[in-house]
Formats: sequence, C-alpha cells, structure tokens
Amino acid sequence: MSTVPTRHKPATVPLSVNRRAPDASQLWPRDLLEAFCLRMSSQGMCVSRALMQHDRRYGLEQLSHARNMADDTLRVMAVQLFRHFESRQSGISGPH
Repeated sequence: MSTVPTRHKPATVPLSVNRRAPDASQLWPRDLLEAFCLRMSSQGMCVSRALMQHDRRYGLEQLSHARNMADDTLRVMAVQLFRHFESRQSGISGPH
C-alpha cells in the first residue's frame, strides 16, 4: 500500500492582524455620515460612504462642496463632520 503525502496549506494570518490600519469607522461618526450622504444626495450630489471612510482627501472635498451649497442643514453637518475630523487628527477627543 503506497501512501500519498498530503499537502497542508501554510498557516495564514488575517490581514487585520498583520497590519494595523487606522480605524476608519472613527474618522466620521456613522449616523452623521449617513445623514450627510443622504442630504448630499437630496442636493444631487452622490457621496460614497466607503470613499469618505478611506480617502481623507475625498472626504474633505465633499465637506467643502457641502459648505458651498445653499442648504443650511448641510452646512451645519459639514462643520460637525469637519470638527470631528480635526479632533481625530489632533488626538483631542471632542465633547461627550
């Protein structure tokens, strides 16, 4: 009886364990980001939540667009999101 050697896959470690990426979910508050995207959509601007969370430049550009629109609520949301962004960048936690 001949034996055939079995091949084992090498052990892999999930990417999340290998590299520590910044927690994108904390870049923007989830509920505020959702409301912001919906409000931008109502103004004819499609905003990608994924890009907002993973591309800071894109996120800041969208906030800039929102501040230039004739929608006071949208401007307030943009300011709130920007303040949150600044506090994350500086390491200072905002008011609770």
